This record gives sequence, structure tokens and C-alpha cells, in this order.
Amino acid sequence: MNSSNFSFEGKVITTEKFSKELDYPIQSVIYLENKQSFIVLYDMDSNIRKWGQFPNIICFSAGGNKLWIAELPTTDTGDSYCQMKFKNGKLTAYSWKSYSCEIDINTGKIKEAIFVK
Repeated sequence: MNSSNFSFEGKVITTEKFSKELDYPIQSVIYLENKQSFIVLYDMDSNIRKWGQFPNIICFSAGGNKLWIAELPTTDTGDSYCQMKFKNGKLTAYSWKSYSCEIDINTGKIKEAIFVK
């Protein structure tokens, strides 16, 4: 499979191996060809809460199984990710609480978090 063989709309991601309705609307998807996995960023506004957090970056295998959920850099209510990018083998995610985080693409754990506000 290559990166041109998937699509997403609303809550549904479709590949040549599966079509899966996810829990929330999808904002963006990064396909990691060497890992045969998809990193999905849910729309952060799709789960607004008065308390708690919304861990909204999820990694799925090419077969549609959930592999990990990315850590958030704070324990603050309302924290979630608003953007992500993948460049030079690094996944960087930007949190609502003003952190730039390097996320481990194997585990979803934060490797480094920098306060940027």
C-alpha cells in the first residue's frame, strides 16, 4: 500500500484493506509507509468537555487495529492537539495548551515537549 491508496471523510477512513468508521470526525491523517500504519488527528472541537482532556491523536495499523493513543503534555482540562506534521521521520504535534511535542511513532509517548507561548 502507498500513501495515495487511502482517503478519509467525516469519521470514515478507507484503505484498500478496510473501511472503518472512527469515533470522531477526522481532521488529518498521516500514513507511515515504513510502519504500515496511519496516524489520525481527530477534530479537537468534536469532543468539547467541561472537564478532562481529549487525547485526539490515534495510530491505527494498516488493518484498522488501534495501536496507540498519543500522550498529552499536560493534565489540564481542555487539552488536546490542534495540528500535527511528519517531517524527517519525526511526528510533531501542537497542543491547545501551547506545547510543541515530539511524539514517538512507535508508542505515542512524548519524547520532548516545549512550551511555545
